[in-house]
Amino acid sequence: MSADKNKKALQRPRPVLMIPLRRCGSHALRLRLNFNPDFYSPYPLHVVDFMPLADRYGDLNNDKAYFRLVVDIIGLQTVSMVKWADIVLDPVEVFESIKDEPRSMHRVVWELLLQAGAKHDAAVVMDKSLDSVHYADALVGLFDDMLFLNVVRDPRAQVSSMNRAIIHDFDSMLNAMTWVKAYQVARELSVRYPHKVLTIRYEDFVSNQEAVLRAICDFFGIRFLPAMLDVSKSDEAQKISVMSALWESNTYAPIAANVDKFKKA
Repeated sequence: MSADKNKKALQRPRPVLMIPLRRCGSHALRLRLNFNPDFYSPYPLHVVDFMPLADRYGDLNNDKAYFRLVVDIIGLQTVSMVKWADIVLDPVEVFESIKDEPRSMHRVVWELLLQAGAKHDAAVVMDKSLDSVHYADALVGLFDDMLFLNVVRDPRAQVSSMNRAIIHDFDSMLNAMTWVKAYQVARELSVRYPHKVLTIRYEDFVSNQEAVLRAICDFFGIRFLPAMLDVSKSDEAQKISVMSALWESNTYAPIAANVDKFKKA
C-alpha cells in the first residue's frame, strides 16, 4: 500500500464486501452485526443492477458526466425502499471527495457508504451487495484493505430460495447457473487473497449463530456483543420484516427447519 493510500485508509472506515450471491441469509448476518456501534452496514444499493446504464454517462473523466453519475447514485439511495437512517448525502461533497481518484460507479457507491459509516463513527463498513463479487478485483484496486465475507449455502436450498425471489429468475436451471458462476468467482478470489476472505456456512450459522458471529467479528477486528443474538430488538429488522414475505423471518432466531426447506419446494 502506498504512503498516500495508507494515510487515507487510516482516516476512513475499513471496507468489507459480503459475497457471492443473495438468498444466503445475508440480511440475518448484517442485522446482527449492526448491533456493534463500530460496524455499519445499511440496506444495500445492489449497484450491479445499475451497471447496464454505466455507458450512458459517457466518459467519466468528464466532470459533468461524473457529477451526473454521483447525483443519480445518491438518488438511487434516496428512493431505496429501506432508507439509510439519519444520513443525508451532498452530491457536491461526494464529488469533491473522489474527483481526483480513479473514477467508476463502484467508487461512487463506496464513497456514499464510507461517508455514511464515518457519520456513524464506524470502524468497519460492509456492503451487502453480494453480486458485486464479479467486480472484486476492481474493488481491491480501489481499496488495498478491502475484506470479503464469503457466505456459502447448500446450493439446493439457495437455488430454491432464489426461485421465489423477484430479483432472480423463476427457473431452477438459470438460477443454478448463476450460483455456479458466483461461487466460482468467490472461490478464485479466496485463492488469490486468502488473508482477505473469510468463508462461513449458512448452515453453521443456523446451528450455532454465536460461534459464527464471533468468527466474523474476529475477522473484522470488532467486538462480539451478546445483543447480536437477539435480532428481535433490531429496529431495522422489525421494519423490513413487513416489507416482503422473503424477509418475514428476519426478526426471529435462525430457523433450523429452513436448512432442509428446499425438500418441500
